[in-house]
Amino acid sequence: MAKGKEIKRRIKSISSMLQVTKAMEVTSSIKMRKAQEAAVRSKKYAFDGWKIALELSATHPLFNKKFVSQREGRILALVVASDKGLAGSYNADILKKALQIIEKNTLENIDFITMGEKASRFISKLGGNIVASFPLGQDIMFSRLSPVAYIGWNGFITGKYGRFISIHTHFGSVGKMNATSLQILPLDIEKLKEFAKNEINIKDVEYKIEPDNETLSEAIIRQITRALTYQVILESEAAEHASRMIAMKNASDAAKDLRDDFEFTFNQLRQASITQELAEISAGANAMDQ
Repeated sequence: MAKGKEIKRRIKSISSMLQVTKAMEVTSSIKMRKAQEAAVRSKKYAFDGWKIALELSATHPLFNKKFVSQREGRILALVVASDKGLAGSYNADILKKALQIIEKNTLENIDFITMGEKASRFISKLGGNIVASFPLGQDIMFSRLSPVAYIGWNGFITGKYGRFISIHTHFGSVGKMNATSLQILPLDIEKLKEFAKNEINIKDVEYKIEPDNETLSEAIIRQITRALTYQVILESEAAEHASRMIAMKNASDAAKDLRDDFEFTFNQLRQASITQELAEISAGANAMDQ
């Protein structure tokens, strides 16, 4: 009887947990769809910027090459993780990718911009130099993220950094997410061509540059830097919510299976108890007849 009460208590506890995981799954699903829609809208803008930069760098002899030419120097890395856990391997994959970048370039040669508590804590524990740390917040807005892009842009054009990169999660779909890195500055022309091979076709377009090459080049690349920074953060947000949705679905499925097992065991115990009571009643009746 005591065992049956304990199993019943566990069933109740698991049912309560199941309600929580289902609610978190639904919430993450809604947030993921909103973030995905924002990422898709932003992607079109980023691709249009890439198209102009690719065409100008490929066809216009006066286009300023300093924004696409590789150079030596320190690295500024934007690391985007989450504030909270319960998102499967989302944070672990990002931090693993950050370690790979650090091992390849050495910690002393990299400064960091972090977004999300998980990223800040991880880089701090490693002893990395964090030049800026930003909260993720509820709404990922272009204007609010401009300071992130500005730090990378200013550090690059002043020569403080040779490269400005991101370490983030690329979001293609719920089933296609992976931790990756993207060189934002200088523009990695070959990688941008690879990423955009189905969206961008380089054409022999004649551009008229006004007022001058330096001003236009800087204006275009600066805006592309802002767009790329915004894009990687939006994709990371969509991937975070998708990972949490999947994790909560898995937790809900596991809780359902566990509850079913306990309910089966409880029903067996109850059936055994009923059978025993019937046997005792039958034995008592037989004894009275005798």
